[in-house]
Amino acid sequence: MPSRTARDPSNFPPFVTAVITVAALYFARSVLVPIALAVLLAFLLAPLVNLLERARLGRTGPVIVVVLLVAGLLGGLGYLVFNQAIGLATQIPNYKTTISRKIESFRGVKDNGIGKAEATVKELGKELSSTIETPSPDEGADQNPRSKRSLLPGGSIAHPVPVEVVQQNSPIASVRALLGPFLGPMATLGIVMVFTAFILLRRDDLRNRLFTLAGLSRFHVTTQAFDEATKRVGRYLFLQFVMNLGYGALFGTALYFIRVPNAFLWGVLAGLLRFVPYLGTLAGAAMPILLSLAVFDGWLKPLLAFGSFVVIEILTSYVIEPLLYAAQTGVSSLAILVAAIFWAALWGPVGLLLSTPLTVCIVVIGRYIPQWEFLSVLLGDQRVLGTEVRLYQRLRRVDAEGARQVVEAFLKEGSIEKLYEAVITPVLIFIEKDRAEVGLGDAREQFVFQTLKEIIEELTLKPVTDTDSQEIEEATTEDSRLAAPHAKKTNGNGCAITCIPARDEGDEIMGMMLGHLSNRAGYNAQVIVPASVEDMMEEASEQHCEVIYVSALPPYSVYNTRRLYKKLRVRFPKSRIGISLWGFAGNLEVMRTRLGIVEADMIVSSLSEAINQVPSLAEAVTQ
Repeated sequence: MPSRTARDPSNFPPFVTAVITVAALYFARSVLVPIALAVLLAFLLAPLVNLLERARLGRTGPVIVVVLLVAGLLGGLGYLVFNQAIGLATQIPNYKTTISRKIESFRGVKDNGIGKAEATVKELGKELSSTIETPSPDEGADQNPRSKRSLLPGGSIAHPVPVEVVQQNSPIASVRALLGPFLGPMATLGIVMVFTAFILLRRDDLRNRLFTLAGLSRFHVTTQAFDEATKRVGRYLFLQFVMNLGYGALFGTALYFIRVPNAFLWGVLAGLLRFVPYLGTLAGAAMPILLSLAVFDGWLKPLLAFGSFVVIEILTSYVIEPLLYAAQTGVSSLAILVAAIFWAALWGPVGLLLSTPLTVCIVVIGRYIPQWEFLSVLLGDQRVLGTEVRLYQRLRRVDAEGARQVVEAFLKEGSIEKLYEAVITPVLIFIEKDRAEVGLGDAREQFVFQTLKEIIEELTLKPVTDTDSQEIEEATTEDSRLAAPHAKKTNGNGCAITCIPARDEGDEIMGMMLGHLSNRAGYNAQVIVPASVEDMMEEASEQHCEVIYVSALPPYSVYNTRRLYKKLRVRFPKSRIGISLWGFAGNLEVMRTRLGIVEADMIVSSLSEAINQVPSLAEAVTQ
């Protein structure tokens, strides 16, 4: 009997899963929107509830106090706004004269050249339409004799009189029509407040249930994800509340001094509407600016109102908010815009309000759940590509200036040692692999090597600061292999270190970086350009070197390393030789045996390790 295997839910097509999820969010929005608003409000009120709980007021008391306080504030604010709105509505007829003058001023502009051009275009359009629609004599003849019966004595056509049914509204229907627009939002607000109180009362229990759903085996990961999402969303909401409060206060104060009526109302609305991304800010500013056009005779005060909005918005959005929100949400600016469009299409204006917090939660989940990692990559603000990849991309695109910008950006936060170790060395390894697998082309290959050489030469001319010396000493101490290489110096006629490339320019560039770091550490280092083995050994002999480093980028330079090492060992019996297999991830001891390296010599795989081995190699020479 064949065994039946259950279908693994994780193997369900991702596209189908996404479609089902979006459809569920759309059709269940009447249920999900109040819950999402309640969760959002609970995040905002949780710090206040925790503060009251620390005052030993119990568990239920602080929640009831905070919820009632918020409901009272919202009710009082709504009452004040409603009264000011009614007062504004009663004053609008008084502004009829000013509005008429503004309209007349626009008509005056219309009578100028622009208005005449518009009238000419309209006349041409009428002539063209009349030419097209003029019927021919045959078409104008009446083909149906019955149509004569519908003509009145004056020649006009008789049309049937439509019948209208007038329904007398009852008092209950009138009240319902008056209060209907307010009952829906009030009911939603009541549901949200009830949900908020329940979430605050049972927040620990709800958290435990979420952990149970995620699985006890993933308890640690779930805890980290929940804590990070809570921290990011809570801090974002608090900062947004403070920013919008200050924004509304500043805008309302500016309108008050400009003498715009009901400045308090417009300040409150500007602060509240700013919770809705993009559209809310424009709506909050448009209403008082339009009102100023109707109230004031001239154009000065409307322009002042518009200028106040522009100045406050620029300071808030481009100066203060980037400083406060930096690294708080973890969501890129483009992702916030896309999320606003997506959630607005699903849930309307409420979706705009919830778009950023929901996207923050999605990004955090993507960081801790491997199946959703693509969401964190698409929506997060973290750099997806490392510096070494971005530098290699610029080099492959033959963009020398872009490559230098990547290097300069890295050096603002990192040291030259880290640049050589973590950026340029991987780039050279990428180049070696691409040259062997797909090829770079002679022109591009020459450009890449030449650009890297120029970058290293420019860094070589950079003076060593006290901070650089301290970094070198600390890096050497942290490795705890040997003391900092400052004790061993060379005399004026000798050369402590000579770097010989094993194969080509890539090995030479690694030797240039090793030589630069050696000079920064207090040694006299020289780099030999690629040539024949005999010519390179002859140049090394002229330098009277004490320590020789063979620079080799695996895997292809390794084949030349064994032959070069044997010749160097015979030619320089008193010198100490170090084999540098840059970025080699295998067993160095096994490679030591394969290359036939003697006990007194060294084999290393990184620049820092090579620098740290210099004292022991130089000490072995003097013994």
